[in-house]
Amino acid sequence: MTKQYSHAIVIDVSGHGFGHLGQITPVVQELVARHPTARVIVRAAHAASVVRDFVGSGVELDRAPPEATLVMRSPTIVDAAASAHAYRALHAEWDAHLDREAERLAALRPAVLVADVPYLSLAAAKRIGIPAIALCSLNWLDLYRTYCGAERDAPEILRTMEAAYRSADVFLQPRPHMPMSDLANRRSIGPIARIGRQRKDEIKTALGIPRNDRIVLVTFGGIRSGERLRLPDIAGVHWLVGGASPESPDNAIDVGRLKMSFIDILASCDAVVTKVGYGTFVEAACNGVGVVSMARADWPESTPLIEWMQQNANFALADGDSEEMPGLGAALASVLNAARKPSVPASGTAEAADIIESFGRLSE
Repeated sequence: MTKQYSHAIVIDVSGHGFGHLGQITPVVQELVARHPTARVIVRAAHAASVVRDFVGSGVELDRAPPEATLVMRSPTIVDAAASAHAYRALHAEWDAHLDREAERLAALRPAVLVADVPYLSLAAAKRIGIPAIALCSLNWLDLYRTYCGAERDAPEILRTMEAAYRSADVFLQPRPHMPMSDLANRRSIGPIARIGRQRKDEIKTALGIPRNDRIVLVTFGGIRSGERLRLPDIAGVHWLVGGASPESPDNAIDVGRLKMSFIDILASCDAVVTKVGYGTFVEAACNGVGVVSMARADWPESTPLIEWMQQNANFALADGDSEEMPGLGAALASVLNAARKPSVPASGTAEAADIIESFGRLSE
């Protein structure tokens, strides 16, 4: 018998690293819990197994719309030339892409589209009159302008991107977020983060870690590094390395040995070493976990993210980059030895779900 749905909700997710998936996942799960008879469709470029690990089994998966994002040389270094080429290729076929995506979206007949934060489908939703919500702490308009704004075709590409983002009924900005002053439809909401289960004793037993020793997670948000990590040998500290390097350092443990969810692992650690980025920063703060990060001066999100973390979490910057941080030991000691700050409430999840419900009339 064919299942009858009350509504369809389409959720498009950027394929740049895992941060967008991590950010939208709590909202997806909240919508599924509130509307068990709704058809929730997640469209992402990641492998289906990866998307399932984040959002769970209560949703459908579909092919993502065409997208250009920044091309990364490493977790912290943008390849500006390759990025400009990717955007140029997408926008050279913009009208054709828009026609096809408007047709695909219309066939799904959604009550509302949510994008974190691709912009092509926002423009497609506008064309066919479907309520559309952008949700993200950043946007590709500001990032493209930062790294590719000097390209000869940048003015036209920027105009198209800005029009697409402005076409959304509202652009929800989970704190901490970029200013996005060009977008009059922006609306700041609380932080959004996955909340994990505390399983520290279970991890220590599984890995043979002494009860009083510390566990520090090393992760760079799904963007791999081609270099060997250089982690110091610190007495009483055990490193869990997650997806950050093709070869683990001698004094580290592959996080893959633990058969549990990533967010449970993060929530069970004493600190995490990462790059500047919304996902791990805010998930750590909302789970009461300390953070050490290398500086990332060229990244447009850096200032609001770092300022927020300094106010709300046990946080320190270490000198160097993701492959070599000479100040890591001192920065980690300052985080581990400080009085623990309370977990930040992830209040933006319910706020976002409320707004999506309102625009999509999901309660009718």
